[in-house]
Amino acid sequence: MIKKILILIISISFIPSVLMAEYPNTSIGVIDLNKILSDADAAITAAEQIEEIAIEIENEIKLSDEEIIKEQNLLIESQSIMAPEAFEAKRNEYESKVQKYNNERQSKLMKIDELIAVSRNDILNAVKPILEEISNDKGITIVLEKASIMLNAEKMDITNEVLKKLNKSLPTIKVSRD
Repeated sequence: MIKKILILIISISFIPSVLMAEYPNTSIGVIDLNKILSDADAAITAAEQIEEIAIEIENEIKLSDEEIIKEQNLLIESQSIMAPEAFEAKRNEYESKVQKYNNERQSKLMKIDELIAVSRNDILNAVKPILEEISNDKGITIVLEKASIMLNAEKMDITNEVLKKLNKSLPTIKVSRD
């Protein structure tokens, strides 16, 4: 009986050490992606280019708005002098034009969001190999995003190191409307 208890105790103490041998030592790194996406040189230049494109689009929309309003006013003025059938045809033509304009307007506004998403993805794709390099150099096995962490040691944060390497490897991004 004592022999069985002794075997049981030895095996219980042996099992955790065998199980732990299968897992590598865990070292955690933390990165602030929001800081990367706002402070990286490429992000700053992309934001400036996107802002210029957004202003162009806004000006185009403003001009188109003015044209649509002008055409609406002309249609209202001509209602009293036009035959009802002719006016109805003009009104249908105008409504069709407004619908087309609204679709184009929405498409232009969505283009801005698309440019932001593409720029963000370009930066994140450039960050991945940098994270791998830093992780390998420092023996980091897990990298967590800072926004999902309540508390961490300052030495775990690799954001500034990633930012420096990112600025060297991807100093700018070319953003175009096409």
